[in-house]
Amino acid sequence: MNKKMMVVGTLCLGLTLAGCTNTDKSLEANKESKMSTQVSQSTTQDVSGTSNSTTKKTSQRKVSVEDAIKAYNEAYPNTSITSLDLDPSFGIYYYEVKGVDDSKEYEVKINAETGELKKEREETLDQDEQNGVEKKNEALELKDILSIEDVSKIAEDSVGEGTANEWSLERDLSLTYWEVKVQTSNKEITVKINAQTGDILEKELDD
Repeated sequence: MNKKMMVVGTLCLGLTLAGCTNTDKSLEANKESKMSTQVSQSTTQDVSGTSNSTTKKTSQRKVSVEDAIKAYNEAYPNTSITSLDLDPSFGIYYYEVKGVDDSKEYEVKINAETGELKKEREETLDQDEQNGVEKKNEALELKDILSIEDVSKIAEDSVGEGTANEWSLERDLSLTYWEVKVQTSNKEITVKINAQTGDILEKELDD
């Protein structure tokens, strides 16, 4: 009688332990499944965020350089543009356009997404810059200039990685050029490009 009870007890104990082991394995499997789901969701969110960020930047540059130049010329006819910048001030892309006539200097800001123009500054030139002197020395050559998309590709290809995120149209002596900033994972490089031919003039690692 005692032997039978011992055998039955042993069997019950074995079944109980087996049940516990199966329960532990089930819990572990559920835990791994949840962790896998969380990682998957996190990865999806990261990819989605990157995509949304890229789309947002692109959508903020709906106004082309040609449109920005046209808007400035409508605001200040009979002047010459001396510089044009496009950068994400306060997280929003704005064109900053400066120009001169024979006696004054002008500056406007144009929202690159909406095209809204705001007159920022208007002031008299120094005496030695008047009567066409500043216009002759600083006016940009705007005929057949390359687009921002074109110079961005040239700059990014020359660096080998990264994304162009700031652009300036300037003049040095008689040459009009684009200055493009390319941001990589750990550095920023400025690339100067002939605005008409696309030739790379200089590359510089920013501090």
